[in-house]
Amino acid sequence: MDIIPVLDILNNQVVKAVKGNRDGYQPINKQLYNTTDPRDIIYLIVKKFKPSVIYIADLNAIIDNDVSHELIEFILRKFPKVQFWIDSGLNKIKLSKNFKNYVPVFCGEKSTGFELLSKKYEEHVCSLDFKNNFLGSKPIYKHIRHMSKKIIIMDLMQVGSDNKFNLKIAKKFIKNDKKDYYIAGGIKKVLDIKKAKQIGAKGVLVSSILHQSKLTKIFIQKEKTSL
Repeated sequence: MDIIPVLDILNNQVVKAVKGNRDGYQPINKQLYNTTDPRDIIYLIVKKFKPSVIYIADLNAIIDNDVSHELIEFILRKFPKVQFWIDSGLNKIKLSKNFKNYVPVFCGEKSTGFELLSKKYEEHVCSLDFKNNFLGSKPIYKHIRHMSKKIIIMDLMQVGSDNKFNLKIAKKFIKNDKKDYYIAGGIKKVLDIKKAKQIGAKGVLVSSILHQSKLTKIFIQKEKTSL
């Protein structure tokens, strides 16, 4: 089971995402890390948990097509041993070189529905984004066979809320055992991680549970090596 920390970055600060209502996103509580700077927070997360993967949502890119090029390059260069899954809303990130630890995310929310027919995105991690209904101009989830090996089931209505993760939608996709599925949104406690594992998820993306220190390094290391 892969436990992947999530950082939502807006205006060069880590913010608390709540139900996908981006107009209301505010910087995370500064007392959690004594900073809201993503570079410092990544350093602290890596030092404490030693994750192999970190997911980053560049909200400026997703919302306004304003990619945080310099910040992302700094992060990739500073933490070469960590693989970063980065959602830039299908916008190209201008990097000075090809970083081996950079894995782009195919943002279903921004898809026009035709891109998956090309091999251009076969190395991406695919994110299927939901907010009550699927976000995107076309229901690309109907074309699972064209997607990459790794698929995130991102239910924004559960993100940062008191809601449990959407077990129904997760089961619907995970029954296709030829893909590696990752659940994002609603992972509030260790029991949720165990439920996700039981239904066949390859991993979970976590934010609040991580920032609030509800996960221990021992648990994360155990889960990373248990499969």
